[in-house]
Amino acid sequence: MASYGFSKAVRVKRGAEFTFALRRGQCAADGVLVLFAVPSQPDAPARLGITIPKKTGNAVVRNRWKRLIRESFRTQIEQIPIGHDYIIRPKKNATLNWIAVQKSVPKLACKATKNT
Repeated sequence: MASYGFSKAVRVKRGAEFTFALRRGQCAADGVLVLFAVPSQPDAPARLGITIPKKTGNAVVRNRWKRLIRESFRTQIEQIPIGHDYIIRPKKNATLNWIAVQKSVPKLACKATKNT
């Protein structure tokens, strides 16, 4: 039976890890998302951190962004390179679109890790 959870092992949780990835990570962006990738341990699973600025919208809109990004990452984890931590945020003035988010996450992850 498949697990549909998003365990702590695949989350970036500490503020220092977010800061490190945002300052030192490779950046890739498209019209919807901005992704920062920083190498972690070579055989470690890919981990995800999401940051949504308040300018994006109210709490309902920000939580919807988080749910869609998290679900896209979880369902396409096999297409995302392992051994990296990923921090994702929506692009400024981007509109919320499930299909665009779903296409962007693996594409940007591969693009950002190609540079590392």
